[in-house]
Amino acid sequence: MGCPRWRYHLTVNDHTPPVTSDNAEFDGQGLLGSLAGTVTADGTDLLGTRDEAVPWLRAAGLLPDDAIISGSEHSALLRLRDALRDVLAARASGAAAPDATARLTRALADGRLVVTVSPAGAAVLVSSARASYSNTVAAIAIAVAEAW
Repeated sequence: MGCPRWRYHLTVNDHTPPVTSDNAEFDGQGLLGSLAGTVTADGTDLLGTRDEAVPWLRAAGLLPDDAIISGSEHSALLRLRDALRDVLAARASGAAAPDATARLTRALADGRLVVTVSPAGAAVLVSSARASYSNTVAAIAIAVAEAW
C-alpha cells in the first residue's frame, strides 16, 4: 500500500532515431536495400571496419553524431547486414530461407522494440533501449516491419 506503483508506459521512452537523411536512399525499403548493398559487387565492404561503419550509419540517420559503436556492436552489425542480405535474396527468388530468417530475427532482437500507443490511439514501434547501437537496430527493425 505504501509502495509506489510503477507504470510501464511511463518508463518507456522513444529513443529510436528517426531515419532522417537528406538522401531518399535511406528511407524505408531504401534503407534496407542500402544496408544490404554495403558490400559492393567488387567485394568492397562499406562497413568493413568500425571507422567505415560509423560514417555510413550517420549518413543513413541511424547513429547520432556523438555516438560510436564498439567492436562487438560492429560484429553484430555485420551479422545483421549479412542476414538481411540473405533474406532479401531469398525473398527475391521466392525461396524459403529458415536459417537466414532466424539469424535476422536474432539480430533484430537487439533493437528492444516495444509498442506504444499514443493518446489518439495510434500504435507505434519504438525502442526501449538507451544504447545507440540498440536504437540503430530498432530503426532497422521498424523499417523491416513497415516494408514487409
